[in-house]
Amino acid sequence: MKNYLILGASSAIATYFINRLKNEGNMVVQLSSGRGINCVYNVDSIKNKIVESKAEIIINFAGIFTNNYYESYKVNVLVSKNLFDAVIETKFNGKVTLIGSAAEYGVQDNYIESCVEKPQSMYGLTKLMQHSLFQYYVNAFRVKANYIRLFNVVASNLSERLFVGNLTKQVKLALRGKTKKIELGDLNSYRDFLLINDVYTGFMKVIENNNDGEVYNLGMGEAILLKDFVQKIFSELGLEIELVTKKINAVGNIKNKVVAQNTKIKNIGWVPKFNHDNLIKEYCKQLRD
Repeated sequence: MKNYLILGASSAIATYFINRLKNEGNMVVQLSSGRGINCVYNVDSIKNKIVESKAEIIINFAGIFTNNYYESYKVNVLVSKNLFDAVIETKFNGKVTLIGSAAEYGVQDNYIESCVEKPQSMYGLTKLMQHSLFQYYVNAFRVKANYIRLFNVVASNLSERLFVGNLTKQVKLALRGKTKKIELGDLNSYRDFLLINDVYTGFMKVIENNNDGEVYNLGMGEAILLKDFVQKIFSELGLEIELVTKKINAVGNIKNKVVAQNTKIKNIGWVPKFNHDNLIKEYCKQLRD
């Protein structure tokens, strides 16, 4: 049994982690922005939670998907800085895990951890600023931390600002007979999707590993055309509905093949359980429930 402190506890990914951690017998203390970011995520508030939880492991799920610089900076950068300052002031000796994003990479020929990042959105930029903070605190203060860059997570309760979250909302309406069409952006790009179950096991493998100061890509390592992904979901659900596509200015929108080079995390013993076909079946099961 471990003691966990979870920041950003109200997010969809955090909710899954919290439930699973508790089911596995761990103690979990949560910190969420329900009362406002400035109140909850200041240094003193985080310090108090570290002491209260007797945390051994801290995971920061706090994040926001927006291209507004000031909103992005406040959540994607400042929360992590306050967390690191709280860790130092409490002399925390456990492990810290931060969530990064594939959006930090921008367009690459090979999405590998060592490549030069070229963010193309404010979201990607502020996540990359978070990564620079991570490097600074690890190198200057020897904080025991790792950084996980997520690609495209699949779960049934994600933010509607994300492709899968937007799709989920509309598909649920269609299943209830509330809409006769689904409207999405350009589906001519390839993406690397990973079921939330595999996201969890990837995080746990990184946390269990003794390497600190490392960056890990977390993705399936295979790509699927967005149009095929959507059509396979419709087929699995037996859903006959009009699909309307249009160009939109989505957060971190990149029109190419975005595939995680996941050799590094596989080298510490993680492998995804779900391929795209099994992932779609499990996702559709969640949608029906």
